[in-house]
Amino acid sequence: MTEHIINQTLQKDFHGKDDWNNSLNQFKDKNIFQSYEWGELKKLEGWKVLHITVTDNESLKCILLAQVLIKKVMGIKIGWCPGGPIVQCNKSDNGIDALEKFKEVIFEEKIINLRCKPYMPDTPENQKIFSIISKSNYSFTSPKSNILKIVSDEEFLKKVKKKHRYYIKQSEKAGLTWKNYSGSETAKVFSIVYDEMKESKNLNLPIIDIDAFSKILGLNKDGKSRLFTFTGLENNKPVSVCVVSILDNKAFYHYAASTDRGRVTSSSYGMIFNLIKELRNLSVDELDFGGISADGSSAGVDFFKLGFNGEELLKIGEFDISKSKVYSYVFSKLLQFKKNL
Repeated sequence: MTEHIINQTLQKDFHGKDDWNNSLNQFKDKNIFQSYEWGELKKLEGWKVLHITVTDNESLKCILLAQVLIKKVMGIKIGWCPGGPIVQCNKSDNGIDALEKFKEVIFEEKIINLRCKPYMPDTPENQKIFSIISKSNYSFTSPKSNILKIVSDEEFLKKVKKKHRYYIKQSEKAGLTWKNYSGSETAKVFSIVYDEMKESKNLNLPIIDIDAFSKILGLNKDGKSRLFTFTGLENNKPVSVCVVSILDNKAFYHYAASTDRGRVTSSSYGMIFNLIKELRNLSVDELDFGGISADGSSAGVDFFKLGFNGEELLKIGEFDISKSKVYSYVFSKLLQFKKNL
């Protein structure tokens, strides 16, 4: 569907993979969760994917992009827009107009409630644009993330906190070797470490289909896998792993795990130091290191991530598009219930 309005053109479900990803790459706030491939992965989980763009008719630039995931629950349509919508324009009023058209499409689709999590910084201008939709009563994920710039070894070590430098040195002394596993080995190697940690810590975390996502993402222009498991090995046995995806010049840190032996050797600290080297070789500029708790509820993870002294990215937060505050409230309660399971 293509709809022309004053100064803007809205397109719905008229995008192939290349067209969509080329549009996405025009946005400074591009992210893996708005990539065409992420939508293809979610189709395997039973979601329907709706692609929406709004283009400025004068500049011909895309100013709003949103990949919406839709699912029927008990006959009711709900939606989730991870990492979106993202808006990029010279004037906030143009962004507001584009977001208004986006809202209209959501209502036309008869979605009872759409939860949005724009991958956009919390700035006054972005707050103004998103003020036309309701802030969520309950946030399913933290708005805080940590961004590590891909720099030289010397610059990286100089920047991290003293205690982290110590742990990195301890990891190096352990004589671990580091390897990038891709293709069919991506999920297999991650599972070796994760399953051991899962059992020892009694974890039950939701994990995407890593093998499927690896196949969907495929290779970059240099023939390198866009999804891989970066692994520390001791005597050829993996002791520390992380799963990383690449979108153009950005990398995204999805999951990590360590065995008991990995924790003894401080391998997770060495893993990040060596991962920066790996990403540098892959011509990546920055790593989204993942969420930092907004309320201090994940003290151990926060200590680990913040000790590398990356740049904090405080995103604008989560929003609901709904015709009724009751629907939004119920949706938030369901998310809260699911998270506490």
